Amino acid sequence: MIGATVVLAAWVVGACGGDDSSTMGHGAMGSATHMAGDGHMSAMDTPPEGAIRVGLRNWAVEPAVSSVKAGKVTFWAVHEMEHAHGMGEGGNVHDLQVLRKAPDGTWDLVGQVRNLAMGEAAALEVELVPGEYELACTVVEEVGKQVISHYEKGMRTSFTVTAA
Repeated sequence: MIGATVVLAAWVVGACGGDDSSTMGHGAMGSATHMAGDGHMSAMDTPPEGAIRVGLRNWAVEPAVSSVKAGKVTFWAVHEMEHAHGMGEGGNVHDLQVLRKAPDGTWDLVGQVRNLAMGEAAALEVELVPGEYELACTVVEEVGKQVISHYEKGMRTSFTVTAA
């Protein structure tokens, strides 16, 4: 388990609206704020300076880089508008979890952004130590009578943090 301090500041844009319930691992405090958008992605074109863009779409998590140096890192989670949702497919809401691989092979939650509807984006600032990480969406939803796990459908990718 790591004692990372996680601070979440979310800027959300889009016509989809929704509720953002943010939770942090390891007892850290976080806050999130939704701002009503006009349905355009213009605000998503200006993420916080130095942020790593992470595209979220059915069924992929696509960071702009796969490795970063240890320290304070800001991820810019974007639920992509370029993909369409098919009937019964699900995926109308995505999360971004930053998970660190523990020595025993399990995964510890470092921080997350939850409930991003299509067209929304949020910044997640975390303190990362060297190690193996995974960026993932762990949403599980029921569509019709089928349970869909975004993680099992492939919404995860390896991420490495190197010494500063």
